[in-house]
Amino acid sequence: MRLSLLPLLLLLQVFTKTTAASTCIRKERDALFDLKATLKDPQGLLSSWAGPNCCSWYGVTCHNSTGHIIKLDLGSNNFSKDYVLTGDISPSLTHFTHLEYLDLSRNDFGGANIPKFIGSLKNLRHLDLHGAGFGRKIPPQLGNLSKLNYLDISFPSDTFSSSSSVDDLCWLSGLSSLVYLDMSWWNLSAASDWLELLNMLASLQEVHLCFTNLQRTNLNSLSQSNFTVLDRIDLSSNNFNSTFPYWLTSIQSVSEINLAYCGLHGPIPKSVENLTHLEYLDLSKNDFGGRLCKLEYLDLSKNILAGDIVNFGKAMATCMKQLSIVNLGSNNLTGSIPGWLGSSRRLFSLTNLHHLDISSNFLQGVLSEEHLANLSMLSTLAMSSNSLRISVGANWVPPFQLIELQLHSCPLESQFPQWIHTQTSIAIINLSNTGTMGPLPEWVWTSLMSLTSLDLSNNQLTGKLPASLEHMKSLHFLELSSNQLEGQIPDMPRSLEVLDLSNNSFSGSLPNSLGGNDLRFIFLSNNHLNGSIPGYLCDMEWLSTVDLSSNNLSGEIPNQWKQSTTLFALDFSSNNLEGEIPSSIGSLTSIFSLHLSRNKFSGNIPAGLSQLLGLQVLDLASNKLSGPVPRSIGNFTLMASQQSRPISPTMAFDGFGGSIAYYESLYITIKGEERSYTRILNLMKSIDLSDNDLTGEIPIEIGALVELKNLNLSRNFLHGHIPETVGSMRSLESLDLSWNQLSGVIPQSMAPLHLLRHLNMSYNNLSGNIPPGSQLQTLSDEDPYIYVGNSDLCSPLVPESCAGNKEKQAGHEEHTDVHDVLLFVFSGLGFGIGLAAVWWVLIFNKAVSIGYFQFVDSICEKICDWMILLKIKVNMKLMGTRAQNQGD
Repeated sequence: MRLSLLPLLLLLQVFTKTTAASTCIRKERDALFDLKATLKDPQGLLSSWAGPNCCSWYGVTCHNSTGHIIKLDLGSNNFSKDYVLTGDISPSLTHFTHLEYLDLSRNDFGGANIPKFIGSLKNLRHLDLHGAGFGRKIPPQLGNLSKLNYLDISFPSDTFSSSSSVDDLCWLSGLSSLVYLDMSWWNLSAASDWLELLNMLASLQEVHLCFTNLQRTNLNSLSQSNFTVLDRIDLSSNNFNSTFPYWLTSIQSVSEINLAYCGLHGPIPKSVENLTHLEYLDLSKNDFGGRLCKLEYLDLSKNILAGDIVNFGKAMATCMKQLSIVNLGSNNLTGSIPGWLGSSRRLFSLTNLHHLDISSNFLQGVLSEEHLANLSMLSTLAMSSNSLRISVGANWVPPFQLIELQLHSCPLESQFPQWIHTQTSIAIINLSNTGTMGPLPEWVWTSLMSLTSLDLSNNQLTGKLPASLEHMKSLHFLELSSNQLEGQIPDMPRSLEVLDLSNNSFSGSLPNSLGGNDLRFIFLSNNHLNGSIPGYLCDMEWLSTVDLSSNNLSGEIPNQWKQSTTLFALDFSSNNLEGEIPSSIGSLTSIFSLHLSRNKFSGNIPAGLSQLLGLQVLDLASNKLSGPVPRSIGNFTLMASQQSRPISPTMAFDGFGGSIAYYESLYITIKGEERSYTRILNLMKSIDLSDNDLTGEIPIEIGALVELKNLNLSRNFLHGHIPETVGSMRSLESLDLSWNQLSGVIPQSMAPLHLLRHLNMSYNNLSGNIPPGSQLQTLSDEDPYIYVGNSDLCSPLVPESCAGNKEKQAGHEEHTDVHDVLLFVFSGLGFGIGLAAVWWVLIFNKAVSIGYFQFVDSICEKICDWMILLKIKVNMKLMGTRAQNQGD
């Protein structure tokens, strides 16, 4: 009987386990409902959280036997903010007493504190809050998680805040089982005992503390190291400002050390050679000099290593035998690279070398086939910014298959290197500024199908591109700017992210496709493109910068711009565009640079521009805009803030081996001549509405833009007084209000504008005195042109000033002859020009005659300006003579 019941009992046990595994604990299921209620889920990631069986819900894992929830994986793998979870974490999380794994990474919890109640999850072994938007303080309750193996509470640089600080790290001592720790970007400056506390974690194998403001006081004070299993350590981007941390040389188990950007100096200690497991050492961007060590990976880039590279190689001979990666870029090394490679072959084998970067030094020489013969494993060759070149036979077949070739600013032979045709797996080519000339071989576009990045800018390339490049399905970065290429721009592959064809001679209309949704940067300026701006630009989700300036584009700007958080610069200046500025540009809320100058735009300035709160540069000059300057101009809040957008003028794409630069140009009129100034993008804050048909008064709201550096409202029909609020704009460096109908006095409030370097108030109806003892008066001493044409303005520099009719009459006879001379010159000049113009029109065609009259107009304008200045100087001299006579 007992034997017959055994199968039944076994079956019942299996059924019980299966039932437990297929359902979840009711209390824990209710806690999940509470958690879902406090979270905001715009894309419905938690839509499966319904029904009785929570073990089958998204991100939930239950124990096979008990049914308890042991894993909650709600980390976001989508880079779009539209897909992340936000809101609050419900305290009901404490009901998951058997939880071992919790992942909330890459969500956005709005800078809230890490919940203290996480410290009550005593069975937790894995906690990942990386990039989840937590900040402020770290709760010491995390120290209760004695079973924790993995802790990542780091966050990326774009969410870094100085308020995310740590008072101390004493709670770390309770994490006795910790194997992995990442606290990057937290401010640990107050935790002076960080090294001693880490030393207490005997199980620690990997630690990342980059960008944490670590203190350097105890770098070499560790009496005894307990790091017996530590394998990887990253302390990069902490300004220690010290010598090499000697305590690292006692960690025999370490294989990777990253000390880049740490302000370290002095020699590299000889004891580093004793780290027999060390394979990766990154000491880049420090101030090291001295000896090297036995490694497979060596990165000493961006230090101050100096001397002859041949002698340097001999010193390395005993420790370079296993090297596969060598990065000596951006140092002060000199000498002959062929000599170094030659001596290296005699001292040790180079057959293991995969990666060689000696760029940005002072090396010279010519590499021949012999020098490169032993580099059979080479996949990366970077020699940029040296006086080096490769000279090989036309039929040379290299012993290697490169993935990356960087020869920027190395003088090459005139034609595109033929040997590259053999590199069938090459992904990155940079031959910019190498003197390469002539047409590109057809095989570049048909054989090198693995290319991800091609940079041939600043050369003398000629000819046309293929009709289409859509077949280049791996291409992400294409930089062909500053050449002599012509013809139409081909259709581009959908993989493209960066396209720069600026400063060439491309013509025709824009292609049907410049790329897919991944396209981020478009630079097509200074070509001969015509036709209209295609509407597909409005639909590109990740578009960041578009520069189509200095072409012959016509028609209207598309009015289908969608809400964008990525587009930051739009430049359509110097074209033949017309119509009204579309209102949908107001939906580009992330934009901070908008250039529409030198076109034919008409109508009012759209009030929708006031929605661009982050705008730093607005250039609408030289159009036909009418109506008033909008009062909403004061809404540009970033122009009123001391903050600037965190954007560098150079955007690097290290994954593709390329970089691009974007600069702002500021046009300022000085002494009657327009000059261009290029400024760093994140420092420029400018408004230019000059040379339009704007009317009305200057709005008082403009005074709110207290951080504005350039304001140009010249050559309009503005009237009324200069607002007193202009005096609040203490950051102004350039102010141009010339050629308007402004009246009244110059406000005394403008006297404290001490940063002004360029000023022009000429040709208005201003009156009264120039504020004394101010920059406004100092600038007039340097340039008398700035107040010309204001007959009622009291200044010795303005001849028709309010100094009194008596003085005018007294000096009338003295300069009558000057007026006569001027009249004679203008009369004779006018007669001659008129006669020449008639003769010219009779002989040549209409187009030439139009060009001639434009030329004549420009000559007359310059002569007028010259005669006005001559008149000013003569009057100043006469006034000086009268003053001297009165004194006598």
